Amino acid sequence: MADDERAKRTEAYAREHLANERTHLAYVRTAIALLSFGITLNRFSLYFLEAETGAAQDGPRSVLREVVGLGAGMVLLGMAMIAWAAVRYLRAYSDIERGAYRPDRTAILVFTAALFVIGAASIAWLFAS
Repeated sequence: MADDERAKRTEAYAREHLANERTHLAYVRTAIALLSFGITLNRFSLYFLEAETGAAQDGPRSVLREVVGLGAGMVLLGMAMIAWAAVRYLRAYSDIERGAYRPDRTAILVFTAALFVIGAASIAWLFAS
């Protein structure tokens, strides 16, 4: 094998692994954003629940309780995304090493659907309050 061909293969190999790392970091950043926003929703709704002493039990307080659950759901989704990102990274790494990488469309669709449902619940909450 010529040195020029070996150098090209080494560069392509490095690019594939670097792209895998960038993708992993993008998933981790998204997971951190979900965790942060979920915690923020949870803490602010609890703060408003505690601040509203003497208010009617049926009004905004019930909506704020639902937001607590939504925030907890976002935190759980963020934690699941971190775990999935690590598994995905390791699978992609070994597939790149073997030269048999194939994208995992099912997992992408599952997380996209979960984020869509959470987004729809957030919009419903905004218009309901």
